[in-house]
Amino acid sequence: MRYILIMLALIILNTLTYGQGDYLQVKRITSIVDAYPVLSPDGKSVLFISNRTGVFHMYTMNPDGSNQKQLTTGTVDYVTPVWSPDGKKIAFASGRYDESDICIMNSDGTNERRLTTTPGDDSHPKFSPDGSKIVYCSAQSTPDLKADWSKQHIEIYTMNLDGSDIKKITNFKTTTTYPSISPDGTKIAYRKIIDAPGFNWDLSTTKRNSEVFVMNIDGTGERNLSDNTAYDGWPAWTPEGSVIFSSNRGGVPFKGQLYSVKPDGTVLKQLTDIQHSFVQHSISVDGKFIFCQDNTETNEYEFGGIALLPFKP
Repeated sequence: MRYILIMLALIILNTLTYGQGDYLQVKRITSIVDAYPVLSPDGKSVLFISNRTGVFHMYTMNPDGSNQKQLTTGTVDYVTPVWSPDGKKIAFASGRYDESDICIMNSDGTNERRLTTTPGDDSHPKFSPDGSKIVYCSAQSTPDLKADWSKQHIEIYTMNLDGSDIKKITNFKTTTTYPSISPDGTKIAYRKIIDAPGFNWDLSTTKRNSEVFVMNIDGTGERNLSDNTAYDGWPAWTPEGSVIFSSNRGGVPFKGQLYSVKPDGTVLKQLTDIQHSFVQHSISVDGKFIFCQDNTETNEYEFGGIALLPFKP
């Protein structure tokens, strides 16, 4: 797709004529996004979303990018999908019910079921390591659900696979997203907006900073793992129990590099240092590979494709 877009731009440049003193400005008119890749537990299939049809739908493909299959259809977005530990189910967020709700379906796309029905957007589901629970974030406790998204109280919740036994884990009264449970089931990593000076993704200054945190499964013992004025987010656990996150602390707007850190905040390592931007990453079950979105973004557009990186702790 990138090659097609580049060729289209070259064709435009070669066919347009303009007089002396005119300035040629090429504006991107398509921005295809393939995102949120997750390798199946058996290592045979990659689950991801794409807006190639005009809205985001879920797809699967072989790890080499071949045999791409669309799992969902319709006119609403299906986003942030994740495999169950046994690979038989997929949890995701969908807007087909007028707001974003957590849903679950079979891995072949059949038997879709809505799990959350409370007011407020629900998103970013993840399975517990034993597959018995789903952790997710929800705006349901926001006093005014008509308020701007950035002012809503997005908290972390858990529930059973049938949507029962919903438990609120946090009471931060801020934006808390991307929760996931550690491999040993004792901790939750997440991204939280705090009231502190920092930088947005485009490196503009802000009074509300995005950081990566970890806490005990019951919400106690919170620790700031990223602890930087940069925009830090998208935490994901490695099989051995470290947290990988993306950060623009390298000082380039819209470019995130991957870092790893122990859950106690020690042994911070930079994993990537190349002219790409890596976000929305996940680690293979065997810990050998990172799947992520290779992201290209400005204030005007965003596009990206699925990238595969070898993981060396």
